[in-house]
Amino acid sequence: MWWTDEEWAELVDPELCGMCADAHLPENEHSILVASTEMTHVRLVRNQAHPGYTVVILREHLTDLAELDADQLSAFWRDVQRAGRAVDKAFDPRKINYLVMGHRAPHLHCHVFPQHLGDDPLQNVDISDGPAYLPDAELTHTLVVLRESWHALG
Repeated sequence: MWWTDEEWAELVDPELCGMCADAHLPENEHSILVASTEMTHVRLVRNQAHPGYTVVILREHLTDLAELDADQLSAFWRDVQRAGRAVDKAFDPRKINYLVMGHRAPHLHCHVFPQHLGDDPLQNVDISDGPAYLPDAELTHTLVVLRESWHALG
């Protein structure tokens, strides 16, 4: 059963939105800031069950692609594409999946979800795979490599 009207109203309220509250922070419970643009925040997800898993979060609190005008839509997808290219360069996945969902966190964002040689291509994509939390030094190295790839594409 879908969210009740009251639950949905809380989820879409920008004053209560977790992404509005912490997408810009250097670190939060779920991810670490890679870069920010005029349009988005690009974040490395802490659960690295799929090495390079990143999320691109719209700065403005909107809940759906349909709410963006043509220029905003283009800028959003440019940032998503650049994030995908950075992940590709840094982690050499076989394929990258791009997932825009938002039924649990209705703040427009795109999961940049790499698939690697060891992943089962017949398994449904599951952003909760793992979890695989890297030791601090390895996570820092992963972040540095991704940031370098991001900036090299700028």
